[in-house]
Amino acid sequence: MDSKGKAFELVARQKQRKKRRVLFSKRLTHTDTSKRLAIPTKSLAFLPRFCGGHALELLVRDDNGHCWTFVCSIRRTGAYQKPVFQQCWREFVVAKCLNVGDKVTFYEEEATEDGIKIFGSIFACSRYCIEIEKTMRPPTPRAAPDRL
Repeated sequence: MDSKGKAFELVARQKQRKKRRVLFSKRLTHTDTSKRLAIPTKSLAFLPRFCGGHALELLVRDDNGHCWTFVCSIRRTGAYQKPVFQQCWREFVVAKCLNVGDKVTFYEEEATEDGIKIFGSIFACSRYCIEIEKTMRPPTPRAAPDRL
């Protein structure tokens, strides 16, 4: 790609980022990478309402444009809701080779005109997106072969 193409792509990414609001960002823990992603409770205010249920599906686009369907669930009882992503989350972790210490940032996007048009109404393909930031790890030292 020539320098004009790279500059255009950079400007397009910056415009896209301006249309997003960070809902939460966190460094992954062992539980986040092995079972489920714990979500800050304050982020629930920006998600669709559960309407009496305890789980809802969220269509989330990653930084490569791939859409994932995460199921966000909360506790059925108790004062503390403790929201988590469970279903499909582990598939995402494996596909992205995420490890403890990597950072995920979850965004809400403003409605745009690109999406699916049904009877004159435009429905966005994905209202949420997720970005990952891999932690730099030092190379694992290899054991020296035994010499006789």
